Amino acid sequence: MTEVYAGRLSDLLLVRVHGRSAAYLAASRAARPSIVEACRREATVPDLAERILSRTIYAQSASRIAPLRELVQNALDASPRGAAIDVQSGLGGTEIIVTDRGRGMTADEVLGDLLVPFRSGKEGEELAIGEHGIGFFSALEIAPRLEVKTRTRTEGHLLRVEPLGKGPPYTDFAWSLRPLPHVEGWTGTSVRLLLDEPISRSVLASEVAAAASFVDPSIARIYVDGVLINVARTRMRRVARAHIGGSLTGPLGELSIWVGRGDGALPHVTITQGGLLVAVRQDLFTAPELSLHRDLARAIVSAGFGIVVELPPEVPLNKGRSAAAAHASAAVESALIAAFERFVLHDALYDRELLRAVDHRLSSVLDRLLCAALAGQPTQPATASAPEELTEAARSSKPWSLITPPSSPPPESERRPQRRPTVAAPEEVVRFADALLDTPAIRVIAIDDEHEQHPRIVTLRHLLGAYRAGTLRPMGEPMLPGRTYVSLDDPLADALWRRLVATSAAAAAASSQDRRGRRIGALAMQRIDRETLLATAKAVPGVDALAAAMTVLEGIDAAISIAAELTPSPISVHQDLYGPDEMAHTDGSGISVNLASARVRALLVSVLQQDDPAAFGALVDLMLHEKTHVSLASYVPHANAEHGASFYRRKDLLRRRLLESMARGIVGDPASWLPAARRGLSSVALPAPDVLAATFQSVPSVAA
Repeated sequence: MTEVYAGRLSDLLLVRVHGRSAAYLAASRAARPSIVEACRREATVPDLAERILSRTIYAQSASRIAPLRELVQNALDASPRGAAIDVQSGLGGTEIIVTDRGRGMTADEVLGDLLVPFRSGKEGEELAIGEHGIGFFSALEIAPRLEVKTRTRTEGHLLRVEPLGKGPPYTDFAWSLRPLPHVEGWTGTSVRLLLDEPISRSVLASEVAAAASFVDPSIARIYVDGVLINVARTRMRRVARAHIGGSLTGPLGELSIWVGRGDGALPHVTITQGGLLVAVRQDLFTAPELSLHRDLARAIVSAGFGIVVELPPEVPLNKGRSAAAAHASAAVESALIAAFERFVLHDALYDRELLRAVDHRLSSVLDRLLCAALAGQPTQPATASAPEELTEAARSSKPWSLITPPSSPPPESERRPQRRPTVAAPEEVVRFADALLDTPAIRVIAIDDEHEQHPRIVTLRHLLGAYRAGTLRPMGEPMLPGRTYVSLDDPLADALWRRLVATSAAAAAASSQDRRGRRIGALAMQRIDRETLLATAKAVPGVDALAAAMTVLEGIDAAISIAAELTPSPISVHQDLYGPDEMAHTDGSGISVNLASARVRALLVSVLQQDDPAAFGALVDLMLHEKTHVSLASYVPHANAEHGASFYRRKDLLRRRLLESMARGIVGDPASWLPAARRGLSSVALPAPDVLAATFQSVPSVAA
């Protein structure tokens, strides 16, 4: 084979800067040096091309994921819909090959588009993502030696790139382009990276998955060493959409939010475009006026759910493709806020599986908000109509119906303006709080004068009004006319009821008639470990099941501790010692679970009875939450350990270490221990809280 072209990358860049690329490529091999020399004489900085080349290669990415994303992106843009893209490793991990079955590149395209920075052959293509012409160069940071084999229907070429001088970083690279024999029926491009540092197959798979796991499989199937990796979309569901646009940008398409949990749906916030990674965020919202949005998003991610924000192709990205371009960022953020609010108002509040998994975090955020927003304020009847968009679950939940005002609303001229909550909060928080208050979200049973039951879905504002009027009662009490009954098995209703009872002086004074109010005092029990439980209350019905449940919790704690290299924590149980809506508590050493919590009891029974994966996941998340407090207690101030960003970063780290350790076989899946924990149990019913409280009234608390 004879050499067709050869040269330096800096020469191509130099003639590009001086507008002589076409003349350079059209000139003979002997004439090209004179064109390059003329450009150098005109340049004010002699090594300008080398400087730009170095910054183009070494200033784009902070990890190996970004260059891999660029190569997959190029393969996607070149491939027909539904094609396969293969990523393979070899030579002991020092070789990565990315292959597509696209149309290939001609020699002119290789020289004019691929090898010339800031020039892309995809400009103007509607479905192509890449357009800056620098993605290919990012691969040279991790692989200074690479080969590109490309074949069209009529020709084939081999491109080789090698570094010049000492490095890294290298100041320049040599390239050569040679013809390849034509292969009938085969078109496409294969990029072979020769790494200085080896990479294991598992790490390569995880990094390619991080870059491209959300790509729609119907667009392309992406394989790493024969294993399909873009499966995240199949584990998630789209929960909200919002249009992007503004006076400066015009319409930029539609942003969508996806939520899911499981394999491929990693528990963090990911920004993607075309399914390819743009950025991973610790917090979806950072502005102070979006504190409510941030708390809700943190609660969902902390429960193990992944949130993916998919940007439409119309949104321009910065040259590193790590964020929206500056002129479009404000429009994107506005659309993101709108989409997230739609998700919470029209989806999350109706998704009991999500609420159950999120448990006390999401529900406590909501009930604290409601009570704080209306503290000391008289509740006006809701005269506004229900939100235009209700979830399909709410629409189809017959015989449930939306609650309506008891009488027709007064004329517009006679209506009193509805009082807004008097809270020291930004306008965005108050506005979102109002929307939450007026969203039909909780199912109740209303009893009329004829003792007929009317199931309804009511707003949170209506529940607060019914509670203040003394007509809201929990299920299980005798049903009387004129009252509304709410099931405390609902995680949101349970958290709201406990908060109302705890903050109401009237409820505290009437605790002898109120089941929830009475529980705070009469059902209180100090922390008891499993050995003390079995030694003191062996004859109490349900203690065997409780001991089995504590064994499960100890197993989860042991798995987390081994994965995170922490000391196992003593596990105990208590009842109503640390607040009305807590499920578990730690003082920095041991972890104690509140057995008086209806949600905790429901989770434990579900796990013992039927291996409920959602309930077990919620227990794991609860233990991760408390274990994070343990790991931070020794060196983080209490306020930060409780609410700061360091807490959520630490919790995410513990979760990732647990999942990685399970994948590598370092620790076993805690769910696999359930059959052994319940062996010999005749019943999974837990002991009644009042019986336990009476049994341990004279037993001292467990030492921390």
